[in-house]
Order: sequence, then structure tokens, then C-alpha cells
Amino acid sequence: MPPRIADDEYVDDGADDAEDFLDDDDSGDEYRSAPSLPKLGTLRGGVAARSSAAASASNAKSGPSSGAAKSKTASASKSKSKDQGYSWEATYKRSWDAVAEDDSGSLESAVRSIIEGSKRRRVLKDVAPVQRGIIRHLVLLIDLSASMLEKDMRPNRFDVTLQYAREFVNEYFDQNPIGQLSVIGTREGIAERLAMMGGNTVDHTASLSNKRRLEPRGEPSLQNALEMARSSLVHLPASNSREILAIFGSLTTCDPGNIHDTINTLVNDNIRVSIVHLAAEVKVFKDVCTRTGGTFSVALNEGHFHDSLFELVPPPAVEGVPRKKRRTINMDGEEDEQVQNGVDLLQMAFPLRLPAHATPTLCACHSRSRGSGYVCPRCGVKVCDVPTDCPVCGITIVMSTHLARSYHHLFPVPNWKAVSWASVNHEFSAAACFSCNLPFPAQENDRSAAANKALEEAGLAASSRYRCGRCGKDFCLECDAFVHEQLHVCPGCC
Repeated sequence: MPPRIADDEYVDDGADDAEDFLDDDDSGDEYRSAPSLPKLGTLRGGVAARSSAAASASNAKSGPSSGAAKSKTASASKSKSKDQGYSWEATYKRSWDAVAEDDSGSLESAVRSIIEGSKRRRVLKDVAPVQRGIIRHLVLLIDLSASMLEKDMRPNRFDVTLQYAREFVNEYFDQNPIGQLSVIGTREGIAERLAMMGGNTVDHTASLSNKRRLEPRGEPSLQNALEMARSSLVHLPASNSREILAIFGSLTTCDPGNIHDTINTLVNDNIRVSIVHLAAEVKVFKDVCTRTGGTFSVALNEGHFHDSLFELVPPPAVEGVPRKKRRTINMDGEEDEQVQNGVDLLQMAFPLRLPAHATPTLCACHSRSRGSGYVCPRCGVKVCDVPTDCPVCGITIVMSTHLARSYHHLFPVPNWKAVSWASVNHEFSAAACFSCNLPFPAQENDRSAAANKALEEAGLAASSRYRCGRCGKDFCLECDAFVHEQLHVCPGCC
């Protein structure tokens, strides 16, 4: 076996081969080395030396006073730029500055005040007695274009929209039991009806749960969606509320005609359009809402999107109907003018409910054979669910409980007042909540007066007590939110 060659020999042989290759050049040109260049550090040193020499000469000529003035100006400019910062930082709010420590050095009270403040703002509503359309017909428009795949909302706009849309449908039928809803989607320049107008929560929720059917693609068409929604609302009587709620994420719309003609038609048909946009404010979208009397909002994040959407759950106030004047002739032959408000009574039917073990018959809404259902008292046909309009005679079929649950929108529970510690100490106050019977927290002696004043300015009670103005009972914040959002009846006034 031949002896092993050392690694150094391989290196030396490679170097000799390289030299032989450079020497064996057939062209005959001699190798000439390039002129040596000064190093980069040497150049920089020379430039710096010359600049420093020039600066020292100029300073010597200008004198010490000029140097001091320049140093003051430089320091002033540096401090000014440090205080002002960049121009794009001017509109940015430092949210962490709002969280301040209390006297004991804890952040618990500051975080608790922020959470309670959000609950309090959600509870406080306009309780003025105004006319509202409790018989609502709403069309929910959802943008199914490719822009809904953006991931500025986690996991993306499409998933967040479907989740909030399902929650909105459940809350809508809970707060508006005699209302009806329809779902329409728009993509690839066309509009598609996802759910027919009706009052069945299960059908509408199921239509918003099939992601494969609702896959976003293409461009949306606002005009086609509004025209399809208008066809579902234009035939309704004037006593019913006609509304369109659109959730859009695209900044463009692909329309076949002039959308302003569609806007004029919506105004003439008294159809209110509200839009929640997920990207930015678009002029044509805002014009639709402004001219039809709706609201336009831009979602800043997921929480703001949820709040903007659920603000449209309660029925909106009805605009004043122009009063009609009718001239009549009295007994003396003189003409009198009588003012009519234009409000008419509505006919509703309370159906007979059939049990599940009843004889199966065909329903008039789906033509299916089933035992349970509701029988219209006017024409005697059977429908599957209520509230709905009878498919034969057209009368509105509702239950008495539906009317009772819709009545609270006309006469809401008044906002309760926050009770301060001064009122608690001066007057007799209960030690526990009247509703849940949980004790109120004791007064903290280490809390400063400035902290209590900040809570009062935010609408919160430092004593955690909220008092009803009618019965005078004290409630906690959780019961306050439950009564105004779910129960709609004061337990102390009952």
C-alpha cells in the first residue's frame, strides 16, 4: 500500500500548478501589475485633515463669539427636533400614557377603569321617546371580493366578517323578534342571494357558515347588490322599515351603469342604506349613506368593527312624516283645515300553534309535509315559522311574545346615574346590589380625590353604585349592563 501524502504537499503542488499555468501563456503578452492605489483609510484621513484645518482657520477668523453662537444654535435645533419628532408621528397617540399608576404603585385600578369605561359607554344610550320602526326588513350585503382575503384583521377580513355576521343575525332576531332578514353577497361583478327574506335564524346562520360556497374572488358590484336588495324591499308597505346594511372591504366597485341613478331610486323608495367599510372612506359609499339617511363608518380594528356593526341592531328612529291638511266645510259654510298625522293601524294575526304529533300536512311556505307549524287565523294555511307574512293572504303573523319583546325599543329603560361616595355617606345606601345581592366594595382611603374625579368624568361611579331614578335602588355595573342590553326591565320598578 503506497504511503499517504501529507496535506501540505497537496497545497504546494496546487500552488506550483497555478504558477505553471500563468507562465504558459500562448499570447506572448507580459504580465503587468496594476498601479497601486492608496488605501481608503488614507484617503479619508487626508480629507478629514484638510477639512479640520479649514474649519480651524475659519474659526480663528470668525472669533470665539461666532463659535459660541453656532454651538447654541446646534444644541437648540437638536432639542427642538427631539421634542417634536417626525411629522408622521404627530397623529399617533401614545396609548400607554393613558395607563397611570395609582397611589400604591399598582396598575390594577387603571386597567379596571378602562374596562368599566368601555362597558359604561356601551350601556349609555339615547333614551328619548321617539318613533321607531319595530317591523323591520333588513338586507345584509357582504363583500365577497378578493379584497376580503387581506390579513389586516386576523386571520383575515373574510373570516372575521362571517363570524361577526353570524353574531349579528342572532342578536338582530333577539332584539327584533318581528323583523325579517335577507343575505346577499357580491363578487365577480354580480350579486348572489344567499338567504331569502325570512325570520328563521337557523337558515340565515347556516347560509353564513358555508365557507366553500362563499369563497371570495373577483371584484364587487355595489350597484347590482343594491338593485337586488331593492327588489326585496320595494313591495313592502310604508309601515315597515326598509333597510340595507353593507359590509365592504374593497375600495372599488364594478358597476354596469350609473350608480347615482340607483341612489335616486333608493331615496324615492325610502330605503335606508348603512355601510361598514373595512379599509377606508370611499366617496361613493358615503354618498349612498348620506342621501338615504343611513350611517357610514370605517372599522379601525376588530373591536371597532364589532361595535360599529352592533350599533345597527336597535331599530333606527323614523323620520317625521309630513302632515296632511284636508279642507272641510263646517255648519256655517266656512272652510276649516284639519291636520292628519298619516298614522294608520296595522293588522296582525296571532296564529294557532300545532304540536309535533299533529297530523302531517303540507305547509304553504316550503310545500313540505310536517306535523308542527302555525295556522293562519284568516285563511287557514299552515306556515313553518313565525314571524312571517302569510304567503296566501299577506297578513303579518306574529306571536304575542314577539310584540312584547319589541315594545322595549319604544320605551327603553332610563340611564342610571353614577353614585359618588359623598352621596353614599350622606344618604342611606344599600350595602349590596339589589339585583345580584353581591356586596359593594368598601371605600378606599388611599385613593386620591383626583382619581375619583377622573372616574366621574368618565361616567363611572367610584362607589361602584348605579341608581335608578324611578325606584331609587342601587345596582352594580354588571347588572346595569345586563338590564339595559338584555332584560330591558328594571328589577326594582317591577
